[in-house]
Amino acid sequence: MLSNLSPLPVPAGITSRLVQTAPHSLAFHILEAGSVIPARPLIILVHGFPELAYSWRHVILPLASAGYHVVAFDQRGYGRTHSPDGPTPLSDFRPLTLVQDVVVLAHALGHNKVKCIVGHDFGAVAAALCALIRPDYFESVVLMSHPFKGPPDLPLRPADELLQRSITVDMEAELAKLERPRKHYKWYYCTPAANREMLEPKEELQEFLRGYFHVKSADWDGNDPRPLTAWKATELAQMPRYYIMDKGDTMREAVAKDMAEEDPQVVRERSSRWLKDEELAVYVEEYARNGFQGGLNWYRIQTRPEILRELEILAGKKIEVPCRFVSGKQDWGPFQEPGAVEKMHKVCTDFRGAKYIEGAGHWLPQERPQEAAEEILSLIDTIGG
Repeated sequence: MLSNLSPLPVPAGITSRLVQTAPHSLAFHILEAGSVIPARPLIILVHGFPELAYSWRHVILPLASAGYHVVAFDQRGYGRTHSPDGPTPLSDFRPLTLVQDVVVLAHALGHNKVKCIVGHDFGAVAAALCALIRPDYFESVVLMSHPFKGPPDLPLRPADELLQRSITVDMEAELAKLERPRKHYKWYYCTPAANREMLEPKEELQEFLRGYFHVKSADWDGNDPRPLTAWKATELAQMPRYYIMDKGDTMREAVAKDMAEEDPQVVRERSSRWLKDEELAVYVEEYARNGFQGGLNWYRIQTRPEILRELEILAGKKIEVPCRFVSGKQDWGPFQEPGAVEKMHKVCTDFRGAKYIEGAGHWLPQERPQEAAEEILSLIDTIGG
């Protein structure tokens, strides 16, 4: 029972609570600040994988201090968000559900508009879809680490479809052919074994998550991100193991290979700046309790064509509200798909540019929370209202 869980160690001024939205959706666990009457404009923060609303703990207060009602929530399948009716069925993890969850939550909080929706990592997928589908409801959007490349394209005539099929690349097969056989982490996350292999043994979960957060941060000297020239196996193979894994590895094994070369004292000293042991313990406890499967379910959206086809109704549509992309300078995330950041100028009618923050890797809201908040506020300041 959630009532038996320990309170989260959040900064003073942040409230942790459940928002019941049945029968429309779930019981959402949120962290919030700036909830006053009359209501302030709403900013919604959407986390990625393997994270939680807790990942925004140091961003919430700077935004609230600027005059906003700020809400971060555990996404469907994560943390303390749950269905009162029991486990969430796999069929509920679909693209439009991402948007429905945010709209339902915002209404339950008493808002008929969202000033800005901010998404990090997979949360950026949710945020982009919200802005794409409901520009009347979401006034602006900030995407962090994961660029938006537009909805699926549709061929304009049968000949185009035949050509498109002829050039489709089976990237998993191509990666497996390399001299050092590899595999893509997104496809690994869709395998039945991924949850168990990441979760067990639970006694070593703290060690795994410490390593996972470390190697994807600016603290790891192995991160030297750069644009890739093409969607080719030889290009993708330049990325670290946590993105392009050795063919036979689990994610724990991939992380362990890089952590074996790290000095534990150096890791401890560097991580204490942004992810202290007691903060890491929140992730360890939540994932030990729930497992990773809820978060892993969302990766089907990005790897299963039959699910992506649900978005074909949006073919050709662009994000029309002001949009900004922000990432850590030591983050490989923006370069996973070659040309994705550059394409945002074409798929967003009001793209306000890309910003890369020094001293941050993939976990920008945690590694550089003040800078993250400043980028959000600077976009909102330009739209007024």
